[in-house]
Amino acid sequence: MITNALMLGTVEQAPARLVVAPEPSVVDPVVSSAMAGDPVAFRAVVQRYGQAVYGLCRRYLGEAEGEDVAQETFLRAFLNKEKFDTSRPILPWLLTIARRLCLNRLRSRGHAPTVCLDEVSIGETGKDPECLASSRQSLDIVSQGLSLLPEGQREVLSMYHVEGMSYQQCAQALEVPIGTIMTWLHRGRARLRALLEAKDKVTS
Repeated sequence: MITNALMLGTVEQAPARLVVAPEPSVVDPVVSSAMAGDPVAFRAVVQRYGQAVYGLCRRYLGEAEGEDVAQETFLRAFLNKEKFDTSRPILPWLLTIARRLCLNRLRSRGHAPTVCLDEVSIGETGKDPECLASSRQSLDIVSQGLSLLPEGQREVLSMYHVEGMSYQQCAQALEVPIGTIMTWLHRGRARLRALLEAKDKVTS
Protein backbone atom coordinates (compact mmCIF):
# COMPACT_ATOMS: atom_id res chain seq x y z
CA MET A 1 0.00 0.00 0.00
CA ILE A 2 1.55 3.27 -1.04
CA THR A 3 0.77 5.23 2.12
CA ASN A 4 2.43 2.58 4.30
CA ALA A 5 5.35 2.15 1.92
CA LEU A 6 6.16 5.83 1.56
CA MET A 7 4.96 7.48 4.74
CA LEU A 8 6.35 4.85 7.11
CA GLY A 9 9.50 4.41 5.09
CA THR A 10 9.23 0.62 4.83
CA VAL A 11 10.15 0.41 1.15
CA GLU A 12 13.60 -1.04 0.65
CA GLN A 13 15.97 1.22 -1.21
CA ALA A 14 17.09 -0.11 -4.57
CA PRO A 15 20.73 -1.24 -4.66
CA ALA A 16 23.07 1.02 -6.56
CA ARG A 17 23.75 -1.74 -9.07
CA LEU A 18 20.92 -4.16 -9.55
CA VAL A 19 20.87 -6.45 -12.54
CA VAL A 20 17.27 -6.77 -13.68
CA ALA A 21 16.67 -9.87 -15.76
CA PRO A 22 14.56 -9.36 -18.89
CA GLU A 23 10.95 -10.38 -18.48
CA PRO A 24 10.25 -13.65 -20.31
CA SER A 25 8.69 -13.33 -23.72
CA VAL A 26 5.32 -15.04 -23.56
CA VAL A 27 3.01 -14.64 -26.53
CA ASP A 28 -0.57 -14.11 -25.37
CA PRO A 29 -2.87 -15.63 -28.00
CA VAL A 30 -5.67 -13.16 -27.22
CA VAL A 31 -3.33 -10.18 -27.63
CA SER A 32 -1.85 -11.68 -30.79
CA SER A 33 -5.31 -12.14 -32.29
CA ALA A 34 -6.30 -8.62 -31.28
CA MET A 35 -3.21 -7.14 -32.90
CA ALA A 36 -3.96 -9.18 -36.01
CA GLY A 37 -7.29 -7.37 -36.30
CA ASP A 38 -9.70 -9.76 -34.56
CA PRO A 39 -12.43 -7.46 -33.12
CA VAL A 40 -13.61 -10.04 -30.58
CA ALA A 41 -10.08 -10.49 -29.24
CA PHE A 42 -9.56 -6.73 -29.15
CA ARG A 43 -12.71 -6.31 -27.05
CA ALA A 44 -11.25 -8.89 -24.68
CA VAL A 45 -8.07 -6.82 -24.43
CA VAL A 46 -10.13 -3.72 -23.65
CA GLN A 47 -12.02 -5.59 -20.93
CA ARG A 48 -8.80 -6.99 -19.47
CA TYR A 49 -6.77 -3.77 -19.38
CA GLY A 50 -9.42 -1.06 -19.52
CA GLN A 51 -9.47 -0.42 -15.78
CA ALA A 52 -5.71 0.03 -15.56
CA VAL A 53 -5.67 2.44 -18.50
CA TYR A 54 -8.65 4.37 -17.15
CA GLY A 55 -7.06 4.50 -13.70
CA LEU A 56 -3.97 6.20 -15.09
CA CYS A 57 -6.02 8.64 -17.18
CA ARG A 58 -8.28 9.48 -14.25
CA ARG A 59 -5.31 10.32 -12.05
CA TYR A 60 -4.16 12.83 -14.64
CA LEU A 61 -7.44 14.26 -15.90
CA GLY A 62 -10.30 13.33 -13.58
CA GLU A 63 -13.19 10.96 -14.15
CA ALA A 64 -15.01 12.37 -17.18
CA GLU A 65 -12.02 13.39 -19.28
CA GLY A 66 -10.08 10.37 -18.08
CA GLU A 67 -12.73 8.06 -19.49
CA ASP A 68 -12.63 9.91 -22.79
CA VAL A 69 -8.85 9.59 -23.06
CA ALA A 70 -8.95 5.93 -22.03
CA GLN A 71 -11.27 5.25 -24.97
CA GLU A 72 -8.99 7.23 -27.24
CA THR A 73 -6.05 5.15 -25.99
CA PHE A 74 -7.59 1.90 -27.22
CA LEU A 75 -8.57 3.53 -30.50
CA ARG A 76 -4.97 4.62 -31.02
CA ALA A 77 -3.78 1.15 -30.05
CA PHE A 78 -6.08 -0.47 -32.61
CA LEU A 79 -5.03 1.95 -35.35
CA ASN A 80 -1.36 1.28 -34.60
CA LYS A 81 -1.67 -2.42 -33.82
CA GLU A 82 0.88 -3.41 -36.47
CA LYS A 83 3.56 -1.51 -34.51
CA PHE A 84 3.16 -3.63 -31.39
CA ASP A 85 5.54 -6.52 -30.70
CA THR A 86 3.24 -9.31 -29.46
CA SER A 87 6.12 -11.03 -27.67
CA ARG A 88 6.11 -8.18 -25.14
CA PRO A 89 3.51 -7.35 -22.44
CA ILE A 90 0.83 -5.07 -23.85
CA LEU A 91 -0.01 -3.08 -20.69
CA PRO A 92 3.16 -0.91 -20.70
CA TRP A 93 2.50 -0.09 -24.35
CA LEU A 94 -1.09 0.89 -23.62
CA LEU A 95 -0.03 3.01 -20.64
CA THR A 96 2.59 4.73 -22.78
CA ILE A 97 -0.11 5.73 -25.27
CA ALA A 98 -2.44 6.84 -22.45
CA ARG A 99 0.27 8.85 -20.73
CA ARG A 100 1.19 10.69 -23.92
CA LEU A 101 -2.43 11.56 -24.59
CA CYS A 102 -2.92 12.80 -21.02
CA LEU A 103 0.23 14.92 -21.09
CA ASN A 104 -0.70 16.37 -24.47
CA ARG A 105 -4.09 17.45 -23.14
CA LEU A 106 -2.60 19.00 -20.02
CA ARG A 107 0.15 20.81 -21.88
CA SER A 108 -2.25 22.10 -24.53
CA ARG A 109 -4.07 23.86 -21.68
CA GLY A 110 -0.85 25.09 -20.11
CA HIS A 111 -1.28 22.88 -17.03
CA ALA A 112 1.61 21.15 -15.29
CA PRO A 113 1.17 17.36 -15.26
CA THR A 114 0.07 15.94 -11.91
CA VAL A 115 -0.80 12.49 -10.64
CA CYS A 116 -3.55 12.09 -8.04
CA LEU A 117 -4.11 9.00 -5.91
CA ASP A 118 -7.56 7.63 -5.15
CA GLU A 119 -9.38 4.74 -3.54
CA VAL A 120 -7.37 2.29 -5.66
CA SER A 121 -4.70 2.52 -2.96
CA ILE A 122 -6.94 2.06 0.08
CA GLY A 123 -8.59 -1.23 -0.75
CA GLU A 124 -6.68 -2.95 2.06
CA THR A 125 -8.26 -0.78 4.78
CA GLY A 126 -11.60 -2.58 4.82
CA LYS A 127 -14.95 -0.90 5.31
CA ASP A 128 -14.44 0.65 8.74
CA PRO A 129 -15.43 4.34 8.34
CA GLU A 130 -12.74 5.68 10.69
CA CYS A 131 -10.07 3.61 8.95
CA LEU A 132 -11.26 4.74 5.52
CA ALA A 133 -11.32 8.39 6.60
CA SER A 134 -7.80 8.11 7.97
CA SER A 135 -6.60 6.40 4.80
CA ARG A 136 -8.17 9.04 2.57
CA GLN A 137 -6.53 11.76 4.66
CA SER A 138 -3.19 9.99 4.27
CA LEU A 139 -3.73 9.73 0.52
CA ASP A 140 -4.49 13.43 0.34
CA ILE A 141 -1.20 14.16 2.09
CA VAL A 142 0.71 11.82 -0.23
CA SER A 143 -0.97 13.35 -3.28
CA GLN A 144 0.08 16.81 -2.14
CA GLY A 145 3.62 15.55 -1.67
CA LEU A 146 3.66 13.91 -5.10
CA SER A 147 2.60 17.17 -6.73
CA LEU A 148 5.85 18.73 -5.48
CA LEU A 149 8.09 16.09 -7.04
CA PRO A 150 9.69 16.29 -10.50
CA GLU A 151 7.55 14.74 -13.21
CA GLY A 152 9.62 11.58 -13.68
CA GLN A 153 9.75 10.75 -9.98
CA ARG A 154 6.06 11.47 -9.58
CA GLU A 155 5.03 9.22 -12.46
CA VAL A 156 7.23 6.27 -11.60
CA LEU A 157 6.08 6.29 -7.97
CA SER A 158 2.48 6.09 -9.16
CA MET A 159 3.17 3.34 -11.70
CA TYR A 160 5.30 1.24 -9.36
CA HIS A 161 3.28 1.58 -6.16
CA VAL A 162 -0.27 2.11 -7.45
CA GLU A 163 -0.30 0.21 -10.74
CA GLY A 164 2.01 -2.51 -9.40
CA MET A 165 4.23 -2.35 -12.48
CA SER A 166 7.74 -3.82 -12.52
CA TYR A 167 10.95 -1.85 -13.12
CA GLN A 168 11.00 -3.05 -16.71
CA GLN A 169 7.35 -2.21 -17.35
CA CYS A 170 7.84 1.29 -15.89
CA ALA A 171 10.87 1.73 -18.12
CA GLN A 172 8.88 0.68 -21.18
CA ALA A 173 5.95 2.93 -20.32
CA LEU A 174 8.09 5.98 -19.57
CA GLU A 175 10.60 5.23 -22.33
CA VAL A 176 13.69 5.52 -20.16
CA PRO A 177 16.38 3.01 -19.05
CA ILE A 178 15.72 0.76 -16.04
CA GLY A 179 18.57 2.49 -14.21
CA THR A 180 16.70 5.78 -14.53
CA ILE A 181 13.55 4.17 -13.11
CA MET A 182 15.51 2.91 -10.09
CA THR A 183 17.08 6.32 -9.56
CA TRP A 184 13.73 8.09 -9.80
CA LEU A 185 12.16 5.65 -7.33
CA HIS A 186 15.02 6.02 -4.87
CA ARG A 187 15.13 9.82 -5.04
CA GLY A 188 11.36 10.18 -5.21
CA ARG A 189 10.79 8.06 -2.09
CA ALA A 190 13.47 9.94 -0.16
CA ARG A 191 12.22 13.34 -1.22
CA LEU A 192 8.57 12.48 -0.60
CA ARG A 193 9.33 11.14 2.88
CA ALA A 194 11.27 14.33 3.67
CA LEU A 195 8.37 16.47 2.45
CA LEU A 196 5.84 14.48 4.48
CA GLU A 197 7.99 14.58 7.62
CA ALA A 198 8.40 18.34 7.29
CA LYS A 199 4.64 18.75 6.85
CA ASP A 200 3.99 16.55 9.87
CA LYS A 201 6.26 18.72 12.03
CA VAL A 202 4.43 21.86 10.92
CA THR A 203 0.97 20.43 11.66
CA SER A 204 1.90 18.70 14.96
